[in-house]
Parts: sequence; C-alpha cells; structure tokens
Amino acid sequence: MARKKTIFDTDEDSWKKKSMSRGTGDDLDITPMIDVTFLLLIFFMVTSTMQATQDSDVPVARHGVGVDTRLSTTILVHNDGNGINGQSVVEFKESGGATEVSLEELTAKVRERVQNGVSDVIIKADRGVPHGFVQEVTRAVTEVDGVKFYIGIEEKKNN
Repeated sequence: MARKKTIFDTDEDSWKKKSMSRGTGDDLDITPMIDVTFLLLIFFMVTSTMQATQDSDVPVARHGVGVDTRLSTTILVHNDGNGINGQSVVEFKESGGATEVSLEELTAKVRERVQNGVSDVIIKADRGVPHGFVQEVTRAVTEVDGVKFYIGIEEKKNN
C-alpha cells in the first residue's frame, strides 16, 4: 500500500511543484504595513492631549432659548485677571480656538461674520465679570447692523 502524500512530506519534488504553482509572485504582503499603521494610531491616541476651550462659569437660568452654536459667533468674557490692568478678557471663539481681542477688534470680527451670513452672537460671560463690562461687550457687538445677540446661560437643573 502506497503512502499518501501530504503538504508536510519532505519530498523535494513536491515542494517545488507546490511553490511554483502558487502564483506569479506579484502578491504583496501588507500585514506589516497594517501592523505599523495600528501601532502609529495607538501611539498618537495615547500621547495626544485633547484640549478643550476654557470652561465658562456662566450664570444659571430657568428659561432660555436654544441657539445653534455651529451657526453662530461665540464670544467668551473671562475675569481671570490676565487682561490689561487686571481687567476682564474678551475672546473671539473660532474653529481653531479662541483669540483675545479688544472691543474694536471684536466689532470688526462680528461685522465680518455678519457679512458672511452669521448674524447670531452668543456672549458667554463668567459670573465674576462686572455687569458694566458685559454691557460694553454687548454695545460693541450691537454696533453691527443685523446682529441678534444672546447671553450664554447654564440651564437650571430641576430638582
């Protein structure tokens, strides 16, 4: 009875036949590239830091109207003492982050946004900012025709 050949036979002729009938050799093994891609992905996920914009401590209110923040201009007003002479800081929030601006620059940036079709302006002021300064920011914003401004609030939780 003859022994049946398998792929594990050590017969040299069978190995040559199998390797030659395998293909033309144009196949590219991409497994190492996939491994490196996943390693890089994991590396960047672990080492990167997600930086959100500075949280505003806005006042609490019972009633408010929702405004789509994607279709509006957001202005942040902080009282962290980093402004000139320790005054409050006005930041104009853009897609790349928030940049500190003066009231004159704020009016120009809001005017530019209104010309591009964005007429809603949300003013997010910290609780510690003096009311008079928030009014100055509001006046600077409303100098532009066609602006609808909203004050950013935190919804009061129902207990």
